[in-house]
Amino acid sequence: MFTAGELAAFLQGQRGIVLVQLFNGWDPSKGQPLYNPLALLMMEQALSAAGVAHVSSVAPGGVGLTGILYADREPFASWAAHLASFGCQANTVAGSAYYKLLIGLLLGYQLENVLGYVAASGEPATAQLQQQVAQDIRRLSKVKPQLPWSAADTNIRKAKPAAAAAASKGGAGFGGGKGGFGKKAAAKR
Repeated sequence: MFTAGELAAFLQGQRGIVLVQLFNGWDPSKGQPLYNPLALLMMEQALSAAGVAHVSSVAPGGVGLTGILYADREPFASWAAHLASFGCQANTVAGSAYYKLLIGLLLGYQLENVLGYVAASGEPATAQLQQQVAQDIRRLSKVKPQLPWSAADTNIRKAKPAAAAAASKGGAGFGGGKGGFGKKAAAKR
């Protein structure tokens, strides 16, 4: 139900990016996440909606596949490409405070809520880490997010971000380079 709710908020323009787990290979005993009929219906609606684009995010070793749907405009297009570049997965917890903070903010959650989540995981986000993440987000796109978005917005992207092509091939893995499990998966390749 969580996925369907996120997709509904996305379709109403209240989210600029939504992650949808398409394949779960790390714990097949839990079944596949997209078998929820409501989630399937919402996914179909989202993929056919005007102003919506998507990119695939492959987990290290192919153990997971997430669809990243986004409002086809900046900054969401660049943010989605970045999430895909390191193999971000919807049903996996980020491997470091850096990635928990980065992903939470890119998905549009309020800073205080993301900070609470990061602190509850036992690794609080220092002021220095918060500054680093904010700086990294600004480097991805100079455009400030505007919600709600709609297909009638005038800042629709004409071309996909250059990183989108690389992202669709899969990246170093979720958290690659900043303390996530991507380093471990890359070492096994």
